[in-house]
Amino acid sequence: MAERTATTKPTIEEIHHRDSQVYICLVLNRKHRSARVVDFLSGNFPQKQAAIHNIAVREGIERVYTLVEREESTGWAKTGYAREGSIPGYYKRSDAHVMGHLIHSPPKVDDDGNLVAPVADASKAEKIYNQVKKLKETLAVLRGAKTELMETRALDALRSAFKGKKGAPPPLDDCFGRTGSRLNMVARDPKAKSQELFASAEVQDCFGNAYLQLGALPTNETEARLLIALLQNMAEELKGREVASAFTYAPMQDVLLGAALMQAGFRKTGLLAKHLLADGKRADSILWARKLINTAAESDAA
Repeated sequence: MAERTATTKPTIEEIHHRDSQVYICLVLNRKHRSARVVDFLSGNFPQKQAAIHNIAVREGIERVYTLVEREESTGWAKTGYAREGSIPGYYKRSDAHVMGHLIHSPPKVDDDGNLVAPVADASKAEKIYNQVKKLKETLAVLRGAKTELMETRALDALRSAFKGKKGAPPPLDDCFGRTGSRLNMVARDPKAKSQELFASAEVQDCFGNAYLQLGALPTNETEARLLIALLQNMAEELKGREVASAFTYAPMQDVLLGAALMQAGFRKTGLLAKHLLADGKRADSILWARKLINTAAESDAA
């Protein structure tokens, strides 16, 4: 767990709450004023949500979300969480369902006193997604692109070099889970030595999934084609390590990034309401996922 100091709070921090009825953990991301809820299956859903709400208000968190198996999603929905999407193969043998909630103080309720679930702009998302599909048909992987794995220290140097440059991404999660190993990769254009993109995957070996974090967003077609090469090679490396599923999320309005993800084999599996901060305002984002390998049961069924 990250440590607090007397004057500052860490960007990423785990906060645990445990009492006689509830046991939960919130993985805070202060850059986006969001938190992922890790539920240890103790207590009923209203009790959990009351504890989550209190922590979120105290810490200045505006959005919370959790990943659950199907049977748990109904309980969260009854306490104001929206079913926003799924990650195929997140638990290796089953999918994860993303449940999201926006924090208001006092809480927003309907006429019957029930907590109101967040709603993303589905109409706008559909228009943008149609643009993504159209652009995807014109993009192809950058032939001859060279990719290689990187140590964390070398990746940190690249990240520092990208700070402040056009195309540098909004600060996405520095981590997704409570634990996980890191797999870092860079892709370079041999025709333009200064042209390079990188990504880092947080791998949860116990579940067999990987969360992808991009080092920079593509700003033109050449960079998008290089990103396709990077994502495809990252997927092959993860498959070789028996990772079943890879996922990421991206600003809804980024058509070029969406087209590159789609061309690399990812598909839209969710729309997350006000998930990111963009220019100081909450913005919807698209959840992108790619199933990398089938389980033994799926292979037998096929």
